[in-house]
Amino acid sequence: MKSFEYQAASSVGEAVVRLQQAKGTGVPMGGGTDLVGLMKNRVVNPELVVDLKVVDSLAYIRRQDGGFALGAATTVADVQFSAELGTDYPLLRKAASLVASQQIRNQGTVGGNLCQRPRCWYFRNTLTPCLRRDGTYCSAVLGENKYHAILGGAGCFIVHPSDLAPALIALDARAKITGPGGSRVVPMEEFFVLPREDLHHETILKTDEILEEVQIPAPMQGAKQVWLKHRIRQVWDFAILSVACQVQVRGTAVSDIRLVLGAVAPAPWRCHTAERLLRGSALTPENVDRAIAAELAKARPMTQNAYKIELAAELMRQALLG
Repeated sequence: MKSFEYQAASSVGEAVVRLQQAKGTGVPMGGGTDLVGLMKNRVVNPELVVDLKVVDSLAYIRRQDGGFALGAATTVADVQFSAELGTDYPLLRKAASLVASQQIRNQGTVGGNLCQRPRCWYFRNTLTPCLRRDGTYCSAVLGENKYHAILGGAGCFIVHPSDLAPALIALDARAKITGPGGSRVVPMEEFFVLPREDLHHETILKTDEILEEVQIPAPMQGAKQVWLKHRIRQVWDFAILSVACQVQVRGTAVSDIRLVLGAVAPAPWRCHTAERLLRGSALTPENVDRAIAAELAKARPMTQNAYKIELAAELMRQALLG
């Protein structure tokens, strides 16, 4: 690990000032469960680490505007065990309960889970070429790519590793971002970026900005919420594929729906095509299969990951019809 300066921020404002002064060489740290590993492997080599975990004002779960607000330093375990969140947002609580191990959930934060870097072994191994690390090509294209993207890849085929991200997008959450110019709020779906938008970053955060808060509106009235995660080991593991769904049915037709796939693309994948086809239609097996087929027609698998297409289809069927 390269030597660095450590500063514990006493407030959000101080953290932003420290990052601004670092001029791109500083990084914020939540629980550190991802950042420390990246630094040990010299994938990330900051001059300054600004610790946000000690900022008390960043750790909270509170009701707000009919929904909830989560501070970025709130631990994943706090979300997992929140009875209030579990009542209104069972899919979020379930997603939190399946993040890594309990020890990591106790330490890791909401902000850290959303902002974690790719788990791609080529990205994390500095001895292999990687476009995201300013290399000349993506080693996954002709390499071991069975866990890589089938949607949204453009030169780089990572998958976003966050479990909370698809769940929060399905719940129509928003991200409050704070920087030198003040704060702005964006839909969580727009917080993440694909390689065609930015090859070297996974979020829209600038080097002197932090994710301060996640805002979740009231759930759809009477909606079904589902979270499904497929993983190789039924212990702690990253998703091979996940589905987050919130669907509201009025009478016999779908009145509103938000369907999101995880671990299929470099960012959480909102299924806009499937949603459009299902909205206003009955939730029958035939309609669901047609919507799924239209959504996954965009998939472009590589040499080892075509299985993800059928896996995605099956999990989407379970989420919508189960």
